[in-house]
Amino acid sequence: MVYVYALNVQDLPDPLTEPGVMEGLWEERKGKILRYKLEQSRKQSLGAGLLLKWALKKHGAVVEQLSYGANGKPEAEGVFFNLSHSGQWAVCAIGDGPVGCDVEEIASVREGIAERFFTENEVQHLAQFEGERRNEEFFRLWTLKESYMKMTGEGMSLGLDRFEFDMVGQPTVKRDGEVCDCHIKEYKLPGYKLAVCAASADFAETLQVVNTKEILV
Repeated sequence: MVYVYALNVQDLPDPLTEPGVMEGLWEERKGKILRYKLEQSRKQSLGAGLLLKWALKKHGAVVEQLSYGANGKPEAEGVFFNLSHSGQWAVCAIGDGPVGCDVEEIASVREGIAERFFTENEVQHLAQFEGERRNEEFFRLWTLKESYMKMTGEGMSLGLDRFEFDMVGQPTVKRDGEVCDCHIKEYKLPGYKLAVCAASADFAETLQVVNTKEILV
């Protein structure tokens, strides 16, 4: 089963002025948090770390068990996970097999961006839409592609021309012309697009929003 959790980071303290909020996080995450110059970015990274710590405990693992598998993708004692953050949200997808997630705040998209990052077929799909609807579909496609790259652990090292999403009906991903054996689920988050890609087809039906107070306990 793949579970997906979200945390609104707006109510978190700034870890730069209240470093105690990072207690229990691993050193690599603490360093990453404090390297950000903007308070909002520190809160996003902090939120992702706290959410992972909470989710691992819920699923019978702890951050001290973190290890790195193929392509440097982290896991914890057979519990697989992935993190993402954007705007006011941090998201964690967790399960018993490889998983990737991406959340993006919907915004205006500059001309030429789709042609730079998407395949010809994906660009043609976007051409069906205009205005705000096109922005929404752009970020929908972006999160789908990011979630797949993160599930494989290849990230941006995977050439964008080597895989594409067929957006007719339920999205499917094709790589080197062949349909990939992976599964996609999109979750609703107002003002955002959120996609999860996993080896498992068994997804939680709904996104679970975690209370800030519960995370900080």
